[in-house]
Amino acid sequence: MHKITLKRTAICSALLSAVFMVAGCNDDDNSSNKNSGQQQAATETLSGTAATGAPFKDADITVTNKNGQSKTTKTDVNGKFEISIDAGAPYIVKATKGDVSLYSYAAGKGTVNVTQLTTQALLAASQEAIYGDSKTLAEIYSNWANIVSKTSADKISSAINASAKEVVANLKTVFETNGFTATTGYPDIFKTAFEANSTGLDKVLDNVQITGLNGNTACSGTGSVFSCNFQYKVNGQPYEWKYTIDTTGIVIDLKDGNGNSGIPTGNYNLNMTVAIAGATVPVATIKNIPKPENKDQFCASEDVQKALKEQGQFTINSCSFNGTVGNINATIASPVGGFSYTAKYEYSPA
Repeated sequence: MHKITLKRTAICSALLSAVFMVAGCNDDDNSSNKNSGQQQAATETLSGTAATGAPFKDADITVTNKNGQSKTTKTDVNGKFEISIDAGAPYIVKATKGDVSLYSYAAGKGTVNVTQLTTQALLAASQEAIYGDSKTLAEIYSNWANIVSKTSADKISSAINASAKEVVANLKTVFETNGFTATTGYPDIFKTAFEANSTGLDKVLDNVQITGLNGNTACSGTGSVFSCNFQYKVNGQPYEWKYTIDTTGIVIDLKDGNGNSGIPTGNYNLNMTVAIAGATVPVATIKNIPKPENKDQFCASEDVQKALKEQGQFTINSCSFNGTVGNINATIASPVGGFSYTAKYEYSPA
């Protein structure tokens, strides 16, 4: 059975704002005084998949923020990981297992992939104006705080995004063979969520082999003679990477701050409200989206749970869907204490 993934991260943010607003209005002075002066360091959560086609399982994932602070976790058997770190974008990410190291970049919280393609894009953006004297991947990683302090985050992002387009342009035939076109939008190799199951973006990874994935890899030269000391095979054949390839017409499927695509198109409008402490608060109305076919599709969506987990301890108590109306009753921990609420999703023909 086809599973619909409801892209509702932006809605969840609005939902949380409504929940906390109502909860705050019903909080007493004692609670306010109790929390007065208690301030925790803000954190951001990054999660994604590390893979080279096959999942990069049981690898060490280390995320470093712009201040040089790092956190480490491990990938699971599917190459998945999730890690929270003191807020400080942009972040650089490294996945290491044995003598192979993959690298990636995140402009903020949300989805971040770590693959041979993100490694290529991060390194190929190593113009002297961006990374300074840092030439190898290991140097870029270890000097990240210094690099960010001397170069604006926008300039770094712009260079890396341009390099990501070069990746897509070099592999355009492979992407199009696997369903990504100029019409549908090419994936953001850094933020397009995927499963390491040989479909979609992962199938592209299956068909691209890059050797030399370690911290000693470097780039040199400028313009038409710019190159990195990787070796490439595409569809099993040696490939000469083009570092000055034309990227005209390469439009990346843009994502939000959590790495999710825009709301998918469909024939229904969604009206969402939240009920808490006897009050009903409107949250959002989204037009022209698909409607879940049944309770399993509605309740199985991971987007709501993932988005809310980033905000605090979140538990779904019950979930129902009658074909047009879905209700999620949940408990969430907030700065003013734990409480329950119900989010209501009403679908109507567009």
